[in-house]
Amino acid sequence: MNSKIKLSVLTLLVMILGFTSCKKELSPVSPEDITIQDLQISADFDWKTTRDIQLTLTGDTDGLVEVTNLEGVPFQKVFLTANETCIMKLTVPSYTTSVKLKYLDQDIKLELTGNSISYQF
Repeated sequence: MNSKIKLSVLTLLVMILGFTSCKKELSPVSPEDITIQDLQISADFDWKTTRDIQLTLTGDTDGLVEVTNLEGVPFQKVFLTANETCIMKLTVPSYTTSVKLKYLDQDIKLELTGNSISYQF
């Protein structure tokens, strides 16, 4: 091989290795460097990850009611006796705005508008 070609190939290889081996070093942030005073937290943030809802249900037929999230993951099940009120404490993630009620052949979307909700099938 020609010495100029060898030199060109060698120079190209050195440049490729030089570019691929260069990495910017990040200075790690240690947990000890951050304090609670450094966090910016909204005054209305309540630190809760769940919320409790009193759900009052009535139906005209005996049957099982399943309360799920919108994807179908169950929160709670209860058996309704015809024409009797059932009161349940439902605990849901704080970001949940609605649930599904499955009762007999009904599939109801219920908006969680407050801490106490009534529904009659």
